[in-house]
Amino acid sequence: MTTTCCCYTVNEGYLLPTLLSAVQARQHLSAGTADVVIICVGEANGLTRAFEAICRNYGIGFIVVPLSLLEGMPLTFARFFLCRVLDPVYEQVVYIDGDTQVHASLDALVGVTLEAGKFLAAPDPMAMMIDAPGRLWASRRRYFRSIGIPDGRRSSYFNAGVLRFRRSDWETISAECVRLCRSKDGAYLFHDQDALNVAFGDACQPMSLRWNFPIFLINAGVEDVIKPSIYHFMSNPRPWTGAFAPWGRPLHTVYRDLVGLHPDLRPLVKPLTRAKFFKYKAQQRYKQFIESHVWGHPDVRARIMRFESQAVV
Repeated sequence: MTTTCCCYTVNEGYLLPTLLSAVQARQHLSAGTADVVIICVGEANGLTRAFEAICRNYGIGFIVVPLSLLEGMPLTFARFFLCRVLDPVYEQVVYIDGDTQVHASLDALVGVTLEAGKFLAAPDPMAMMIDAPGRLWASRRRYFRSIGIPDGRRSSYFNAGVLRFRRSDWETISAECVRLCRSKDGAYLFHDQDALNVAFGDACQPMSLRWNFPIFLINAGVEDVIKPSIYHFMSNPRPWTGAFAPWGRPLHTVYRDLVGLHPDLRPLVKPLTRAKFFKYKAQQRYKQFIESHVWGHPDVRARIMRFESQAVV
């Protein structure tokens, strides 16, 4: 039995996109390198039982845990309770958000050797722009200072959507992050991600955007250089809601195909109203135009590639 796993934490609302990501992850892991496990927070019911059977067919573990596990914390904090749920055999963990797609091998990320007390994360898009001029970024710099992220560390602010850590370290990290968030009583704009950056920014080592590629960076023209393994869809709309820019039809139809194979998943499909569809279509075209100019600027592209040159893996 492997001692490494790739895991997800979700509720019923995210079961469909998470299943797709988990199936893709299973397909892009060499035999024996890692298990794939989905942890669903909620109550066991007909849907979760059907989902468990589907997961079993793909060789994916599925665990339902009660909401009480989170001790009153929001769902996004579920990653901090992983060690209470995962089989003790797992010593190495890759955490992946459910709003992702896996398009290439995960073996290098799974197999990387970590120093004691260290974990891996990719830079957040804010880190790439935090020193840019303008009121938005001046406001973000003030915010970072206010929560305890020093100026010297703001450009290494990381995204928590994909994390690679040792289980033994994660127990300590999780306990401190939960304690910190409770003491701040909602002061963090970016919740668990802020807590991780405040308390353990020095413990984080950079990994390539290859492992956590924000989908809008397609507009930066760096996709062919970075060659993403994991695409991360960080805001609405997301590809399971429609074939919008910048991902288009290919990254949307995979969800439809998955539901076609497993009709029990059909209740998880929430069709858009006609008005919302056209709103998203116009919004995404506009964002693509703006982001192509901002993120595709040579200075920003150079900044992104500097981050890449510092990556451990």
